[in-house]
Amino acid sequence: MQRVFISFIAMGCFGLGLVAQSAEKFASSFGALNLISPDQAFVVSQPAKNVIEISIADGTYLYDLRTQVQNDDGELLKTNRSEAKMYEDSLLGPTLIHRKLLRMTVIDAPKIMVLTYQGCADIGFCYQPQQMELLFSR
Repeated sequence: MQRVFISFIAMGCFGLGLVAQSAEKFASSFGALNLISPDQAFVVSQPAKNVIEISIADGTYLYDLRTQVQNDDGELLKTNRSEAKMYEDSLLGPTLIHRKLLRMTVIDAPKIMVLTYQGCADIGFCYQPQQMELLFSR
């Protein structure tokens, strides 16, 4: 009876060791990824009074439908955009995304606009929606 009990405890310790070892590998694989901040992943610039460019870091992408420009009253503004590509998103299904660069020309751009955008990293992490006010001099 004592042998059975000792064998049971030994197997339990061995099992816990395997669980701990696999958890360590799982955690270290995420820790080694060095996720960048949203400001590094998506760099916004304004090369002209009605143009907005968002440089998109390698390993990240921007959702087309979650990238919008509004006036200061909250009305959506029309934009002409660089071409988006279809992507099979694990949460949203087929959706349009941008990689590398999104260039938007705002039609009838007002002086003050609000840019809202959201993107994800290829590892499956999605950034919180970002928002910034843009001032264009005329």
